[in-house]
Amino acid sequence: MTSQPETATVAELKELLADPVGRIELHDFIGDETLRTVDALRSADCEGYDECLRAYEHASAELIGLLVTGAYFSNCADHDKAWAHAVRLLANRIPYTSTDGGPAINLQHHVTLLAIYAVAFGAAAADRIDPLARIIGTVRAEEDGRIGRVTYLVNCDRLKKPDEAPIQASLRLWMTLRSMTDEFIPRTTEDTLFDAMLDEIEYLLGVTHGRDTAEGSGPVGYGAIQVLATRVAPDRLVRRNLDLLIAHEAFQSADEFYICRERYNKAYAAEARV
Repeated sequence: MTSQPETATVAELKELLADPVGRIELHDFIGDETLRTVDALRSADCEGYDECLRAYEHASAELIGLLVTGAYFSNCADHDKAWAHAVRLLANRIPYTSTDGGPAINLQHHVTLLAIYAVAFGAAAADRIDPLARIIGTVRAEEDGRIGRVTYLVNCDRLKKPDEAPIQASLRLWMTLRSMTDEFIPRTTEDTLFDAMLDEIEYLLGVTHGRDTAEGSGPVGYGAIQVLATRVAPDRLVRRNLDLLIAHEAFQSADEFYICRERYNKAYAAEARV
């Protein structure tokens, strides 16, 4: 896939980010684009799982591009709050409907995950993961009467297609987001830089998922599928930013992190053996 040309909305976003007093305008700009995306998702004219998956990705493409760019150039808490606001709106306003006579809930989860991963890639590429830490620690969502952290409620590791084997969710994320990150993550011969970043992001989301589960471990992603069980877990991103993650309440303490990491590493290694 080729990189995407800069759109007028992305250009406008960059102008707002460069304005030191444009905090409210930025928040409104991202909020309006997110609500436009939600409306487009609600009115998506599609039938069947595959068609709806493509329709949802098309309807959210503009917003996802904005979130990648915004998280990369984000340099303060006011900026970071805008991306968290977008994820909060997506997680709580996208309708949970059904298609093909079966549940389509993971399709809607997929759009919210795209937004979270878009922020994650932009932030990680800029070596400033504050936007992602804020989303993990502060954004709440409601589902089936439960209220919890958004990365716990929507961080599914499979896209369940009715009557067929589940699809690795992170593989679809890889396919969708790669072209949107070209400006910030250079392509290499084997594209190992992007793959390594995906592994680190998924590891971070997986280990922070653990504090919301009784067993302390969350879903494992594409990285675990690719590697041998003997490979060291890709925990560089979480180790380098542990203090920040604690400050944003992704973990309550360093001790909690170490417990979650130990349990998650067992799940990661087990998946890698498959």
